Amino acid sequence: MSLRTLAVLVAVWATLAPRSAQAQLAGTDTHLWVQAVATVRLSDNWRLHLEEQPRWFNDISEPFQVLTRTAAGRRINGRLTLWAGHAWIAKPPGPGVTHEQRLWQQASVTLPVAGHWATSLRVRQEQRWQANWANSSHRTRVMVRAQRPVRTGPWSVVGWDELMVNLDDTPKGPPQGFDQNRVFGGVNRRLSKQATVEAGYMWVAQHLPSGQRADMHLPFVSLGLTF
Repeated sequence: MSLRTLAVLVAVWATLAPRSAQAQLAGTDTHLWVQAVATVRLSDNWRLHLEEQPRWFNDISEPFQVLTRTAAGRRINGRLTLWAGHAWIAKPPGPGVTHEQRLWQQASVTLPVAGHWATSLRVRQEQRWQANWANSSHRTRVMVRAQRPVRTGPWSVVGWDELMVNLDDTPKGPPQGFDQNRVFGGVNRRLSKQATVEAGYMWVAQHLPSGQRADMHLPFVSLGLTF
């Protein structure tokens, strides 16, 4: 299946999926997350980040969220890039759409190669707002990633883990402490000098504001573009 065909199927699925508000987030569910990220080189040291990420839940039958992220990045040296940006999250479940706004800052670090594994570290700080929350919520996210090529071809195997922790207790919003952990394993294929596609399985363990536990199992597909 080509990337164009996949994109068309995803768009049709999003249009036709039912929008019932009765589906429960707690417990175990199957999601689908699709991501497209473009990194635009503005100069030797400045970068622009553009990202769109629709998600489906309730056994991939209903729209869950659509995330739109933008950011500017400054390359400090060959291993460190600093980012600052904005995220808008539209949450379709329920009557009407809930909008979450975020400001975020990030340090992206390329770590030394371990054997044949290319490793990296990403530390992100978020300030989050939503209309029904009493005030802002602050969250720290830490991701460790490793990627290894398969022989000399365009394929690589990939694995990463991301931990998210809420730093404060937000009335009517996220509680302080563990928020969620994401574990991913899959493959990466370079399509050209400017494009890669990554696909695999992700497990998300999340602590809900209600105190319940949610486990999400999902196929995750990501298209990366550089210009």
